[in-house]
Amino acid sequence: MKHLKHFLFMITAGLLSLALAGPAIAEGPWKFSQQLPARDAGIVLERPMAVTIDEQTRRYYVVDAGRSQLVSFNQDGTLHAAFNAGGRLDRPIAMARSRNGTLWVVNRGTNELLHINVARQEVNGYSINYPDGTPAFPAGVAVDEKDRLFILDGKRGAVLLMDDNLKISRQFAGENNFQGFNDFVLKPDGLWALEASARKVYHFSMDGTLVKVIQLSGLEFPVALELDAGGQIYVLDRRTGVITAFGRDGAKRFDFLGKGKRHGQVWNGTDLLFDWSGRLCVADEGSGQIEILTR
Repeated sequence: MKHLKHFLFMITAGLLSLALAGPAIAEGPWKFSQQLPARDAGIVLERPMAVTIDEQTRRYYVVDAGRSQLVSFNQDGTLHAAFNAGGRLDRPIAMARSRNGTLWVVNRGTNELLHINVARQEVNGYSINYPDGTPAFPAGVAVDEKDRLFILDGKRGAVLLMDDNLKISRQFAGENNFQGFNDFVLKPDGLWALEASARKVYHFSMDGTLVKVIQLSGLEFPVALELDAGGQIYVLDRRTGVITAFGRDGAKRFDFLGKGKRHGQVWNGTDLLFDWSGRLCVADEGSGQIEILTR
């Protein structure tokens, strides 16, 4: 039955792509490599919101808000496991893996941060609050190489560094008239954050010092940020389906993809991530897939 549902889903998606997709923007140096799930994986994603990886096992982890589940795939796109944390997941939207293998999940339905120990089958939920008691609204999560936990507050737009007691120890925020970050990534040289409304990327050192603000151009509705090994900045525009690469000076280098549901297109993109091979993963809740691109 699962295979039949997946088969029918793929037929429907294909028909929709013919009806709705326009011509793709030139892909530049990137091209379609594979998708998650693979066609014969036996599972369908409803609203994949985010993707993360385990470099040691070479597995992908996808957060599926539509079916309130976390799904892991092998590097060839075949299904490894799917679980809902004993029914505790309620519209999850983001996830990070600690170095010990435990998971941090943003649970939008309950406004909680879940800590999941899969091996022990333990799930604990936490509310995040500012020192004055005002609740934060987690919208993103990441863990650095020291296992320090960072959370994006969807209400104030700041990135919060948490201590071992899940208390806020540092805040990363923008300049005057700051409207809030909507995505961030951790890199060896610091924290990078996207302020969509101002079309700006902020670079902070890990001690909270603002290093640089980069003004971007040519974007309509940027939603996701990623940096490659060479330091180029990639931004996904949800409205156009275009990914644009910028230099650290803000100069546009090239763009690729476009609006649609065919391979090499994005319908309603939500997340960007480079995997262990330098391939670019694009989460697309609109098509229910993760597109993996290669050079």
